Amino acid sequence: MPVRFEVPKGRFRDCTLLAGFHGIGETGYITVSYVVHALKARRVGFIRTANPPAFVTTTRSGLLTPFEIYRRGNLVMVKLEFPPHRSEEAEMARTMACWAVEEKFKDALLVGGLDVGFKNGRHESRIVPTRAYWTKAKDFAIPLLEQGLYVYGPLAIMLGEFEANNFPAVAVLPYADMSRSDPRAALVAVRTVSKACKLKIDISDLENYAKVIEADLDQRTRIARKSVQGMYV
Repeated sequence: MPVRFEVPKGRFRDCTLLAGFHGIGETGYITVSYVVHALKARRVGFIRTANPPAFVTTTRSGLLTPFEIYRRGNLVMVKLEFPPHRSEEAEMARTMACWAVEEKFKDALLVGGLDVGFKNGRHESRIVPTRAYWTKAKDFAIPLLEQGLYVYGPLAIMLGEFEANNFPAVAVLPYADMSRSDPRAALVAVRTVSKACKLKIDISDLENYAKVIEADLDQRTRIARKSVQGMYV
């Protein structure tokens, strides 16, 4: 079973894709989750895989599944509650990028974390744009990722796919703590997303929201360990 995006066809022309995976500092996940929360975005679809995480949970809005797609205006957000299975991580990233190209999105904002140990200077983040995004990237007033450092994992696959399709996309990489979830890094990313999309996103409760997410991630880790032993909740 290939990775499938179950969403309405032909309704995303000129939209911006916002996506982030679980990575350094959980920066991408926290950022996308908070933007969905702050904008009160509407769920518009799902991502189906052959090996989905065997977990669901509930919220005030109802059942929450592992991989969901949200929308507010022309901003479309891919929210991954759990990391995809390692065997499907690359396919999901490539499929997501191809989906954005085929549906004629306007551009894409990708969010990840950059090891704070590489921080050099006063800037709180770095960016990696495709050539098609190069001119627009100058408006960010954020330096490019230094030569010799690499983007790796799903964001690298998506950037490569976007570059091959001459599609405008940029990865925003705030410096983040590798040892824990990092709300401060997510705050930097949310501000950048807000500016790039010309949105007013209230960041006043991000710190508290991130603490809730951090506690939830700890709980999920414990559950996942139990599930390996055949103990499901």
